[in-house]
Amino acid sequence: MPHFPSNPLENLALAPGAVDRTLELTDDDPEAALAAVDAALADAAAGETLLFRFPPPAGDGRETLFQPLGRHLLAARRAGRIARCLPAADGAGYVVTLPE
Repeated sequence: MPHFPSNPLENLALAPGAVDRTLELTDDDPEAALAAVDAALADAAAGETLLFRFPPPAGDGRETLFQPLGRHLLAARRAGRIARCLPAADGAGYVVTLPE
């Protein structure tokens, strides 16, 4: 079994400090949040890195934007609109890099 001095999974999430713009989303209206994401992606420059933040789970059993936004960004990546998309290091957002 290989020995890793640190957890290699820590490097999968991108740190929020490396972003060009941050968009704060609310989970009150998921459709409006996804529309705001589409608008931000359309306005972003080539190679720009965006951070889409949303409120963390409140413990009330309601769904956060994590899954709907993740599915939405995955579809955008498959369509070639996004080059890279990973969860933010704190789990309350996604860091997205557009193609060059």
